[in-house]
Amino acid sequence: MKKHFSVLIGFALGLAACQPQSGGNATAMPTATAASTAPPSGVATAVTPLLADSTTEVVNLLRSLDLAPLWTRTNDGQPAKSAMDGFYGADHYHIAFYFDSVKRDERQPARYHVWGRDRYKHITTPFEGTCTVTRLAALPDTVSMKDSQLVQTYTAFATFALREDPTTKGAGTYTGRAYLDFCLPQSGKPQRCEFMDMDAGSGNPTKGSGLVFKGQWRSVTTGVTKPVAWASWYGVVVPDALRKLGLGERGEEVNPKLAKYGWGEKWENDEWWAASPKPSLNL
Repeated sequence: MKKHFSVLIGFALGLAACQPQSGGNATAMPTATAASTAPPSGVATAVTPLLADSTTEVVNLLRSLDLAPLWTRTNDGQPAKSAMDGFYGADHYHIAFYFDSVKRDERQPARYHVWGRDRYKHITTPFEGTCTVTRLAALPDTVSMKDSQLVQTYTAFATFALREDPTTKGAGTYTGRAYLDFCLPQSGKPQRCEFMDMDAGSGNPTKGSGLVFKGQWRSVTTGVTKPVAWASWYGVVVPDALRKLGLGERGEEVNPKLAKYGWGEKWENDEWWAASPKPSLNL
């Protein structure tokens, strides 16, 4: 039987002590902003109290995990073989994201610094920012996955803020919520979970895709906002309007009716992410 718990964490997970306050009620954690991706000059002092069912084991788990390889979708240090696809704007136009590098902050282990690129209408734009874990929860027993009796399974809930290069035309900032599934075998090294299928009714926030981002993009010049969503398997975030046209169904070709939404790009086999730039931010 899996151990079920849910825990809120603050920016100060690296502090030597993290004690729950009396009463057992958790307060809201500060939300990460898009203002800066660089680590702060000093160590944060505010600590979000844990829920009443938290244990020392849980606290140590949160401090010890390094989820950076899972955010980048790497295997044994090898770069991800594909980008993450999604939807942008009111017309749900195709957009793709690739994370070139993710590093955990040395002083704030819940925060991950991200460098990557997005691709929209054949234009590639670099970005950098952060993903900050705000909550950790065990996946329910109803989730269908391989080796479910041999590993502990969790979802990391996070906020993200990804700023496009301000020198590029039409630059903006992506902000919102992210959901990352991971498994902990006896070795204690976080790994991607192998789900049996994409199950929307399992109670899993990622619906079996393993990694989902949902939020909005805001222009740095006009302030205009547009909705955005992307995932490891885009089928779990397909808008209803496009699902009716067959998008999200596995297949080798895209429905011609979807060409006007830019989804023909996915089948062009253009590995635009292959030449990975080096991170521009030193921690």
